[in-house]
Amino acid sequence: MRKLEITELNRITTEEFKKATKIPLVVVLDNVRSLHNVGSVFRTSDAFLVEKICLCGITSTPPQPEIHKTALGAEFSVEWQYYEETQEAVKEYKEKGYHIFSIEQVENSIKLPDLQLEPDGKYVVILGNEVKGVQQEIVDMSDDSIEIPQFGTKHSLNVSVTSGIIIWSFFEKMRKFFL
Repeated sequence: MRKLEITELNRITTEEFKKATKIPLVVVLDNVRSLHNVGSVFRTSDAFLVEKICLCGITSTPPQPEIHKTALGAEFSVEWQYYEETQEAVKEYKEKGYHIFSIEQVENSIKLPDLQLEPDGKYVVILGNEVKGVQQEIVDMSDDSIEIPQFGTKHSLNVSVTSGIIIWSFFEKMRKFFL
């Protein structure tokens, strides 16, 4: 089998991306330190038509060379907004009718394979700091929490890996409703 050339991948332009139908998913980064993780979330959000990214607290914002290095320009296609406090973003999206999920290991979390989404639902997923995770106050503000089941000796994943798994899962469950 032959590897495809870049011209064969049917890539859309940044302008076409901005006009494209998105899945109603907003990704909130709660005090994410690593600019590489931020860039990775942008790139994954571009790949799977995420509506918006909210960068909160100490999370860096574009333009930053380290974000660009990983995002490969997705910071120009995916809509984003900065909030000084994650609570502001959560409150805003709750008021807009979004269902808020913290991605965290908590009591009574929903295991990702068991997650059911509504055809007309709008969703926010919150990814936390690389060391401390999602702030407890933000978990308390959330409607639910989602946990990625893990079976090895480590029960944590890098933020960029977690975002890829979560965003892909939402895309797979939602694309039949929106695309």
